[in-house]
Amino acid sequence: MAENQEKKVKTSTVVGYVFLFVFLAATACGFIFYDALYGPEAWFTSSPTGTPLLDAVLALVPPVIRSLQVLFIALLVLYIVCSIIKRVLRGTPRKVTIGKLVNSIVKVVIWVVAVLVVLYVWGINLTALVAGAGILTLVIGLGMQSLIADVVAGIFLVCDGTLQVGDIVTIDGWRGTVQEIGIRNTTLINYSGDIRVANNSTIKVFINQSRADSYPTVIVGIPYEENLQHVKDVFEANKAKIRALCPTLLSDIDFNGVDELAASSVNLHFGATAKEGDFFVAQREMRGAIKTVFEENGINVPFPQVVVHEEKK
Repeated sequence: MAENQEKKVKTSTVVGYVFLFVFLAATACGFIFYDALYGPEAWFTSSPTGTPLLDAVLALVPPVIRSLQVLFIALLVLYIVCSIIKRVLRGTPRKVTIGKLVNSIVKVVIWVVAVLVVLYVWGINLTALVAGAGILTLVIGLGMQSLIADVVAGIFLVCDGTLQVGDIVTIDGWRGTVQEIGIRNTTLINYSGDIRVANNSTIKVFINQSRADSYPTVIVGIPYEENLQHVKDVFEANKAKIRALCPTLLSDIDFNGVDELAASSVNLHFGATAKEGDFFVAQREMRGAIKTVFEENGINVPFPQVVVHEEKK
């Protein structure tokens, strides 16, 4: 699996370098052979072969090269602008969040401009296109209300500061870390590496768990025949040891009493303070530490029990 992923990454990298080389070569040729390509006596537009079909194909060379030039310049501008944004808007989570949103907007603007310039290169009348686009935009806008809602919601999420890159949040019962707030979608990744993409306009209610320390809790069962006061005394006597076995905790573990009288055990409730990013790790450490101390003191975790009553005849 990892090898296949590596091969895909290498292949995409090679393809990217090939395209970059083609764009760079076209840009260089466009500047070096400018007169031959675009001058009044340009070779490609002067019917050099005398064959109509071949001459028509050769006449496409200048606009193709100019289109590649435009795309290369767009890539270069995009790289420079995004690098500046990344350097300026870094440090705090809020700056990173704003930077990612601005990056998304800049990418859209640059590519829209690049496409318009390429259309102009191919002789398309942009004035008529823009005039027609006004009517078309009105028609399309009626069917793109959800897209507009996503864009507006994304801007408000960033401006309000209620959601930032790096925050651990729960949206519709799905818990994960915010990777990016784009102009349309918000991307989350959970502890197992699963990625969820949510439309910004659908994020109505969410829980932001990164603004304060978390309080992970665990339930540990003891047998009914075990003396509860003895268990409390053992826990209090070994509190320091339990804490030492839980390095991610920010506080001592609290014994919060009996949580439930279950079918086969008396369930005890424990909790402590930890960073939200260590929530699940802290829970695992707490369970292991409490079980270790209880076993060392003869307090066993109960097995499921079934009581059978034999009817006397």
